[in-house]
Amino acid sequence: MALENRKIGYDEVVTRDIHFPMNVENVARHWFGNDPWSTHWMNAILAAVPDGERWVMNSARRQLDKLDDPEVLNAAKEFIRQERIHAREHDEMNAIGVQHGVPIDKVEGVFKLIRKQLQHRLSDDMQSSIAAAFEHFTAIISSVLLEHPELFDKTHPELRAMLYWHFVEETEHKSVSYDVFVDASGGGFRSYRLRASGMLLAIAYLLYKDRQILNLRSAAKMAKVLFWRPGILSKVLGGVPPYFSPTFHPWDDDNRDVIRIWKHAYEETGDAQKAYQALRNHRSTNIPETLSAAQPELA
Repeated sequence: MALENRKIGYDEVVTRDIHFPMNVENVARHWFGNDPWSTHWMNAILAAVPDGERWVMNSARRQLDKLDDPEVLNAAKEFIRQERIHAREHDEMNAIGVQHGVPIDKVEGVFKLIRKQLQHRLSDDMQSSIAAAFEHFTAIISSVLLEHPELFDKTHPELRAMLYWHFVEETEHKSVSYDVFVDASGGGFRSYRLRASGMLLAIAYLLYKDRQILNLRSAAKMAKVLFWRPGILSKVLGGVPPYFSPTFHPWDDDNRDVIRIWKHAYEETGDAQKAYQALRNHRSTNIPETLSAAQPELA
């Protein structure tokens, strides 16, 4: 299955050098549904994005000389370009959060400290394994949010356009870190052992949480999003066991149909906001009425 599925998806990876004019006016303090708990949970995840993106792109770059498959090599180079631009845009988003008085830089600092320690202590292959695990988590979260653009109805259009551009490109390249790791480490049992242990290290890191105010109403709304509908964390946890299968490949879950809605609209208009709206319109006409009615209100 893995060998068959790795043949798909590489043609999806396209670098789009888009700059989103974000500022304190269009990135609100509580930008996700006007809700503090939901926003700060997202902030805790997104705070690590710029440095994390640079880590995974540098991990891939260090493995390029080991890659014999020209398709994997080309996809890895395109992946590096995508991640560089993602890091740039999220640097700007994080800086705006700091301007709002949200200590995103402190959370990012914790990630940087751990990343530096891991880089110092771990081999290139193990770092590549951890990168593959993080990219798997990112792909699952992106997949869930691509299927539920209605969660961002109350987010400023410029910011949600940036986020959905990112979700699409994370889906495009969701197999690249994995395939780079497998090819560079030589495959076989050693690769599988490194991949499994890299996932366990990634899970251990993701256990850290930010501490927030005791707003129980806000906490309940966040819990709905994380564990009920759309169940972001439930689906992330559900995506962990398949990763430990020796025959796993990221494209076992082929969700290209979702991102192609966004991509087609972007190719026609060159406008990320219109591409998001095309995806939003598609989802609103294809979600069963009972499911749509059950979606949680964030504000």
